[in-house]
Amino acid sequence: MTAVDPAFEGAGSKPGTEIWRIENFAPVRIPASEYGMFYMGDSYIILHTKQLNSGAFEWNIHFWLGKDTSQDEKGTAAIKSVELDDMLGGAPVQHRETQEYESHVFISLFKGGIRYVPGGVKSGFKHYDPESAPPRLFQVKGKRNVRVREVEVSVKSMNKGDCFILDTPKLIYVYIGRFSRRVERLKAVQAANQIRDQDHGGRIKIQMIEPSSPPEEVDAYFKALGGGSRDEMADPPKEDDDIAFEKQTEGVVALFRVSDESGSLKVEKVGVKPLKGEMLKSQDCFILDTGKSGIFVWIGKKCTREEKLQSMKHAESFLQKNGYPEWTKVQRVVDGGEPTAFKQYFSIWRESDLAPITYGKVYTLDQLQASNSIVASKISTTSKMSKKEMEKLLKNLGKALGFCPDDGKGKTDLYRIENFELAPVAPETHGCFFGGDSYVLRYTYTEKNREKYIVYFWQGKDSTQDEKAAAALHAIRLDDELHGKAIQVRVVQGHEPAHFLRIFKGRMIVFLGGHASGFKNVRQHDTYDPNKPKLFHVKGTCEDDTRAVEVEPVAASLDSDDVFVADCVGKTFIWVGNGASEDEKAMGRTVDKLVSPDRVATVINEGSEPQEFWDLLGGKGPYNKEEYERDTPSLQATLFHCSINPPSTKLNVEEIHNFTQDDLNEDDVMVLDTGSDEIFIWIGKGASPEEKKASNSMTDDYIRQNHQRSEGNAVTISIVVKQGEEPDSFKVLFPAWNEKHWEN
Repeated sequence: MTAVDPAFEGAGSKPGTEIWRIENFAPVRIPASEYGMFYMGDSYIILHTKQLNSGAFEWNIHFWLGKDTSQDEKGTAAIKSVELDDMLGGAPVQHRETQEYESHVFISLFKGGIRYVPGGVKSGFKHYDPESAPPRLFQVKGKRNVRVREVEVSVKSMNKGDCFILDTPKLIYVYIGRFSRRVERLKAVQAANQIRDQDHGGRIKIQMIEPSSPPEEVDAYFKALGGGSRDEMADPPKEDDDIAFEKQTEGVVALFRVSDESGSLKVEKVGVKPLKGEMLKSQDCFILDTGKSGIFVWIGKKCTREEKLQSMKHAESFLQKNGYPEWTKVQRVVDGGEPTAFKQYFSIWRESDLAPITYGKVYTLDQLQASNSIVASKISTTSKMSKKEMEKLLKNLGKALGFCPDDGKGKTDLYRIENFELAPVAPETHGCFFGGDSYVLRYTYTEKNREKYIVYFWQGKDSTQDEKAAAALHAIRLDDELHGKAIQVRVVQGHEPAHFLRIFKGRMIVFLGGHASGFKNVRQHDTYDPNKPKLFHVKGTCEDDTRAVEVEPVAASLDSDDVFVADCVGKTFIWVGNGASEDEKAMGRTVDKLVSPDRVATVINEGSEPQEFWDLLGGKGPYNKEEYERDTPSLQATLFHCSINPPSTKLNVEEIHNFTQDDLNEDDVMVLDTGSDEIFIWIGKGASPEEKKASNSMTDDYIRQNHQRSEGNAVTISIVVKQGEEPDSFKVLFPAWNEKHWEN
């Protein structure tokens, strides 16, 4: 094994960020007080260590290349990054970063933003002397991924839409643009604090120049600037240039195999989206070209050591061959240690049997205990299950496992959409839904002696778009009547949340078709034909979450993994597939009593069906006999900032990496994507009317723009929550949650 540079001793042994600068072909650790300040003539190595819930560490290595750094320094940074990677067992993800085009992941490590400083090792750093230096003017760009650029000290460099920092030997001015947003002002202050601490040893005051500042303070600022006035400043650009600045180009997602078996490097395209994980072969290297997010270099476990060392050079050859800009993002990932950012591009991904089970694909058992103790207790009692049995259980528990505010015994008001208005549904038929209709349910429960509300709107798969839209609008209206205190949840047929199922206590049936009149039992609705066979697909784990879904009465509707109830004149069968669990068999008997209360059903096992059963289904035929196995990638929760900038109605989406509660901006709308069944839309108190109004449709807009959702893993459950009314299932996805955060 190659010797490790002494500068890396102890690196990655505890959570946090560590930085080394390349000096004379060697890495030199820099003090934390200088973090976020990068010399444009240098190259750096940045290691970020994160501790996972399991206690294990996750590492990301970034090597940053200043625009004036030498080729030798670039090469040293790349080689030393591999050396650090080897020291950490080859597990880290490597990122190639270039000045001005850093990844969002990189910038998220520096909450005060990053600042570019002229000079570098070769020029003796051009050390800055605050006592004798002339004034410096910095422009603060970016709402979240903040970059602080030095610009010409002149009013011509300024505009009314941005914030600026004027650094003088006696005072640091923070000029707040009249049309800047609150978050931009906050970032400008953080950047000014960093300049004060790093360049002045914290021994200088900061003066805010705001739109409401007295004339004498404003005049003092422009005098220090060397002249000018507010009237001479440029107007904000007509289009939001912050968004244009941070926008990446979209491209076609494609996978390439990289091989040098012939003695020269060959790059061969092996697939385009939708991609499958099985395309990746351990003996090879692969390049995933995503366009939007740059490229990934995937290193197979059976690659040679030389291939591992040369992987980034392979990537650079790929960039040159395709004519990509030099600053294109490049990440190196390893076989078996792929991050969510990589896996999200594969519609089918078989997780390793050694991978930890997540519940609802995102929650740990501890998190689930905090947000859905009912489901958590059931999972805990079955801890000796095999992974396959556990996956089967999770399939039947319902969706959005973390979202379960209570036991489902609260007050229920159910309405069906009729002529685009709400028509009350009689309590005795609560739980009977029709796939051709849409419904709105207002649920009231008590938490800590306080009345709380959830408004579900359920959309049948055959309901018209107009009815679905009407259900969404009525959900908003009911929320308005409750003074905005309700959580709004969109539910699509077949993807009902576990809590929604629990409300109906095992009496939920979804029929084919729609109806226009009320009824008292399952055989009295207006589309019921006693002479027509009916087939119901049984799902559930207990009497509280059992449901039956009517499917076409044909053999092709059957599935070996499940239980079905077939009902026709004078006869009812319970068909038990070979892969059905004991829970499902018991639930079949529950559904039988619901759909056929006046006779005893005949239980038949798959492979032993009488001809009478096949006649009921129109004859014997093929059906699915594959065992259930979840093969979509298990992703991590991600936070996105969403905004609409009038007069445009386009939704702008920006990912927030390494997110904390501090990243929930009161002035905006945020999307917390669990990576599983649900998306939370969080509405800050200061969000614009346009953003609030668009909150329900925002989910669909987000899906269209977000790769991990648009590739066939589209979300079906949208949960709209308000600032201060967040459910536990939302809070537990943050590293920490302070209930008094907004007050402070």
